[in-house]
Amino acid sequence: MTSPHHPLTVGSRFGPYRLDRLIGRGGMGEVYQAYDTVKDRTVAIKVLPERLAQDPMYRQRFQRESHAAARLREAHVIPIHDYGEIDGRLFIDMRLVDGDSLRALLRDAGPGSPERTVGLIEQIAAALDAAHHDGLLHRDIKPDNILLTGDGFAYLVDFGIAQSATDPSLTKDGSAVGSYHYMAPERFAATELTPAADVYALACVLYECLTGVRPFTGANDAQIMRAHLFETPPRPSRVRASVPATFDPVIARGLAKSPQERYPSAGALAAAARAALGPADPGASAVTAPVDTAAQERTVTSAGGSGPRAGRLRRLVSVLGVLVLVAAALGFAGWAVASKHTSGIAVADDTALTPADIELLAKVDGLAYKRQNCNHERPDSTTVAVFLCAAVPASSTPAARFWRFRSTDAMRDYYRTMVSTLHFTSCPADPAGNDGPSMRDGKEVGRKACFANKAETPNAPKPTLLVTDTALAAIAVYIYAGPDQTSFRDYRAKNNGGQFHPDATQDPDFLSAEDRALLTHTGPDYRASNCRHADPPGSLANAYLLCGSKIGAPGVSFFGFPDQRSADVLYQGDLSQFPGHACGGGAGTDTVWRKGSGQAGRFFCFVDASSDTAQNCLVAVHSTLGLFVITCVLPQDSPENGPKDEAALQSWFQQNFG
Repeated sequence: MTSPHHPLTVGSRFGPYRLDRLIGRGGMGEVYQAYDTVKDRTVAIKVLPERLAQDPMYRQRFQRESHAAARLREAHVIPIHDYGEIDGRLFIDMRLVDGDSLRALLRDAGPGSPERTVGLIEQIAAALDAAHHDGLLHRDIKPDNILLTGDGFAYLVDFGIAQSATDPSLTKDGSAVGSYHYMAPERFAATELTPAADVYALACVLYECLTGVRPFTGANDAQIMRAHLFETPPRPSRVRASVPATFDPVIARGLAKSPQERYPSAGALAAAARAALGPADPGASAVTAPVDTAAQERTVTSAGGSGPRAGRLRRLVSVLGVLVLVAAALGFAGWAVASKHTSGIAVADDTALTPADIELLAKVDGLAYKRQNCNHERPDSTTVAVFLCAAVPASSTPAARFWRFRSTDAMRDYYRTMVSTLHFTSCPADPAGNDGPSMRDGKEVGRKACFANKAETPNAPKPTLLVTDTALAAIAVYIYAGPDQTSFRDYRAKNNGGQFHPDATQDPDFLSAEDRALLTHTGPDYRASNCRHADPPGSLANAYLLCGSKIGAPGVSFFGFPDQRSADVLYQGDLSQFPGHACGGGAGTDTVWRKGSGQAGRFFCFVDASSDTAQNCLVAVHSTLGLFVITCVLPQDSPENGPKDEAALQSWFQQNFG
């Protein structure tokens, strides 16, 4: 038996329960797969931290809210079998569900189709409306607390921190319950909450499912709070082209600052989302799957993930008329990385990146690794930073997991264990063996290895790349989506992509006011999520952004200027310095940049010989917005199907910026 002073372990007894497997661990306790020896059934047990049982106010709230949640009989509310206290620990006995959390699915697979998203929101809305009808608020609606079975049935979990709408608040200390990323504006000031707060949070989830990103972000909690309070709700159709514009007003109303201006119920929000899809396709299959009661008595899990692909981003630095090409590796959109990640329901406080995480994140190779798509993981005694980043297709950036160790010896021990246990070998471009050297600037800085990950898909193993940096005592692992992406993995390995940049210190989320002003003109494919700040070169430009692109598209750099004259002066200087010529062999030194039926500016092409291999590049200046667009062809040996000569680059530019 356990005691208030003895930690729970797999295989131990907790009252009548035998703890068989740890499913997840977070700030609000641990979740185990357990066997109830009295009732002869397998369940999920959530055991809260000991300190909470010692707080009379929390004990009162826990008992009240668990009782209220256990009364709910709506199919999409996770059934609660029992609750109470054992050996000084509060616990909840729940049904086990075979599936993943919505957070894990978003992290591993990205946003879903609008049709599937609406089907999910309808299910969660039904659970919320039932709770609201019974006077119960959830107060922590987020993807982590939504579970999906393999056949698409959704459960809303974790009513343990909900608050009855009819009872006075028991959180007298003013602490916030819930994740800041999904909190309604009134949560930061009001003491009396209404179901409108849950409707707002559900609208945040709807937006994230449609776009793959959260509606409001920031570098810290204060910035996130400010965004909820003052920023205009974003338009999902401008973030992801496949989202119909009809969803924009749905999100705008769901995220209205005033509770009175939102939808009157979660069901009303779901109905508006359904209407935004347009007329139903009579041939389409239903999104909501029937209830499989046999399947529902299984397991709650949340798989961690990462995976990638590699190409290169070409970027040009302009200094008073001199352009220098800078290469940077990009990743290929991928999926889950097999590792020692403990599955479970994440807690917002535990997923926020720590300062140690951010210090390492600044050195990571990839333009779209930022707070909004990276989650902190609990370090062990050998590590100081561990985090998992989801793929960002708009930047061809792979999902990946990163570690930084307390010592080089600890890193090497972990690396050797991974290589031997998972049967890594040297990558195709390296000599035969268990691994090969990872090079930077002609010097070996670590090791790299490749293998085919069969953990999730034995019949379609996922190509995997592992790299280390000895000086940083750091490891990165990238996994690609399937065997057809092996060439991307091999290309990245051959070019030593995925390595760390040890001297980089810039916070990847930092954007200057001038950067943000520039982003208003870069178009929907280049946003804060896939662009990073760089220090503007020279004295003319005041903003400089390096942006990743989707697969098959070259990387793009943007320069902003305080006025049109500065942009024109630099353009003319660059045109004469290289020298520039009209793209595609046309007459003259440059060409009219047409946008629609009008003239947007001018552009020219040149051959950049500053890199190892001469490349064709294109420079464009807008005639009224005071900005530069700079891009170069993909390398000839790149496996990407994109522009690899000047004519193709010009065609791509005109198609995407015309």
